[in-house]
Amino acid sequence: MTRKFHAARLRRLARLHGIQTSYFNVQGERVYASEDTLQSLLGALGVTVDRDISAASRSKLPSPDRPIEPVVVAWDGRLSSISIRATAGDDAIPGLHVLTEDGHTMPVEARRCTADGIADVGRSGCCTSLQITVPLNLQLPPGYHRLVCTQGGRETSSLLISAPRRCYHGEFDQKRVWGLFAPLYALRSDTDWGAGSYGELQQLAEFTSREGGHLVGTLPLLPCFYEEGNEPSPYLPVTRLLWSEFYIDVGHIPFLSDCPAALALLQDRGFLTSLESVRRSSEVAYYEVQQLKRRVLTALHAHVETTDTLKSSLRSYASSHPLLSSYASFRAAREKLGMTWQEWPDPARGGDLNEAHFEQEARSYHEFVQWLAQLQMDDCVARAAAHGVGLYLDLPVGVHPEGFDTWYSRDSFVAGVSTGAPPDSVFTNGQRWGSPPLHPEGIRESGYDYVRRYLAHHMRSSQVLRIDHVMGMHHVFCIPEGQNASAGTYLRYRPEEMYALLSLESHRHKTAIIGEDLGTVPQEVRRTMSRHGLNRMFVLYYEMDGIAGERTPSIPANCMASINTHDMPPFSSMWEGLDIRQQARVGVLPQDAVPSEQKKRRKARKALLAMLESVCPQVRTTRDAHTVLGCVLQWLGKSRARFVIVTMEDLWLETVQQNIPGVGDAYPSWRSRAAKTLERIPEDPAVREGLRMLRDAMHETARGTGGD
Repeated sequence: MTRKFHAARLRRLARLHGIQTSYFNVQGERVYASEDTLQSLLGALGVTVDRDISAASRSKLPSPDRPIEPVVVAWDGRLSSISIRATAGDDAIPGLHVLTEDGHTMPVEARRCTADGIADVGRSGCCTSLQITVPLNLQLPPGYHRLVCTQGGRETSSLLISAPRRCYHGEFDQKRVWGLFAPLYALRSDTDWGAGSYGELQQLAEFTSREGGHLVGTLPLLPCFYEEGNEPSPYLPVTRLLWSEFYIDVGHIPFLSDCPAALALLQDRGFLTSLESVRRSSEVAYYEVQQLKRRVLTALHAHVETTDTLKSSLRSYASSHPLLSSYASFRAAREKLGMTWQEWPDPARGGDLNEAHFEQEARSYHEFVQWLAQLQMDDCVARAAAHGVGLYLDLPVGVHPEGFDTWYSRDSFVAGVSTGAPPDSVFTNGQRWGSPPLHPEGIRESGYDYVRRYLAHHMRSSQVLRIDHVMGMHHVFCIPEGQNASAGTYLRYRPEEMYALLSLESHRHKTAIIGEDLGTVPQEVRRTMSRHGLNRMFVLYYEMDGIAGERTPSIPANCMASINTHDMPPFSSMWEGLDIRQQARVGVLPQDAVPSEQKKRRKARKALLAMLESVCPQVRTTRDAHTVLGCVLQWLGKSRARFVIVTMEDLWLETVQQNIPGVGDAYPSWRSRAAKTLERIPEDPAVREGLRMLRDAMHETARGTGGD
């Protein structure tokens, strides 16, 4: 086989397994994946690439061992036909029936089948397999069903997803709503423990309600490895299936006052000195805060184990959440073994943990804190809802490569590969995010069990859910281990199936969906989002270049509109140009590029002011950051945007940025604490005035300058 022929077969094999052999970069130039990249990604997917790559001649259709695709979608419950693979010469019509989610059997009548030969199977040129198209007239209730096929005495089944074509819109269809955003770790109160908690989240919801808002948004609230030396990014969680014990509000645990050991700790001078130290810090000391909480929670855990009613409640929770036992064992094993699970001895590495791998007390502790985290999260959701406020939660695109999910659901991930982004004008070498991608066929073969779990987990507690990097439902940029980010390429998924899961779960939990579609996103992604009822994101910062070019940005009706995101500088920092100097200090921007960026910013500021004049005439005479911020909020409020979210720190003109992506230790991302406590925020006239301007604008019915 010539090298050219070998390369062509390799690329065909890669495409058969969902690997893009090329993509277009931000300049519109085609970038071809190297043979090394394709070989590495195929190997990571579990595909054996032999010397002559004979596997490249295989069809993408299901093999005769599985005559039907492992997943079938019935939009709006209607299934009009099904494709089945059969051996040539077998003219028997396969038997089909549906096992519904609630246990009923639905017979399926199959008639007038048509069969086509699969031309690329077999070296002789003869068709050794057939694709049979079976017309159906099947109407199904929404749910996860099983389509069972009986053929030649064999029975196989596939997941049949019956889903509404469009995601849930519900009560928000009739009104536009606004809300406040703040990272939970950053929230301060008079009683915090050095970081925000579920209690502070509830306080923020109550303040939002008093001001007339209906949403509170925050970053992911999932467990993370808050170990010394680890990056505390909320976008690298241990799991996407449970809530973080770090955010437990110790002071509001109902049985705290009944535990003498815990109360003694809270009166200990040394403990109180340490607590006061983390409370006074301008940055979250994750490890220290976690250790302080653990000391008290350990005492409370011992109290629960000796109190029959509490112990019974904990056991009842654990028995109704079978995943919890495995998770608690995993966390306890990591603490005892002191290494990543990939380094654990067998059989622990393979998923089989026993008491030799962990301390029973530690395992029981992790069950206990998960019980508390769930109770407090449920209470927060209920109390917020009682004030007319829903949570706007964030579903991260990935998980920590050493975390529970990659150990427990390993067939759902591609090991030895990191997600990321190709080189662009800002990150010229590309980005490596660290999380492993989902395995396209692994998640399908499991009936999307893992995906369904993490979607349901988030939607049970959220009125609105943001899907981080929504393009990842179509394809994700993958970088093989040991290679630079620029060497990666895209791995494709089955968007129809992913959107069906999303839509079905959104209706079940009455959750509206926001797709994070910022940056360079193919139009096909946005068309698909529109078709399936996902709301887009509109961020003013992304539109600044267009405004400077005298183009008034068009804000879609079905979107979440905001000034910025957690990855961007606060409004005051942007307005004063402080972020440009900050970017130069941390290496994002070359020093010699600062003057040109400052000139570009001055032009964008001038254009923004001109655009705002029609909505907010006062910017003609007063152009300080506070006045301009109020006018921007008014402009967003008068748009048609279905949701408007305001970063709380912007209201008092904060200049410290929460996260600067891609700079590592050069900047303390995810650590900055709010400058004001929740008790003092309502007293700030700037905060009240900004929210008043937004609220008044939202009440107007006119489309306004920002609409389209």
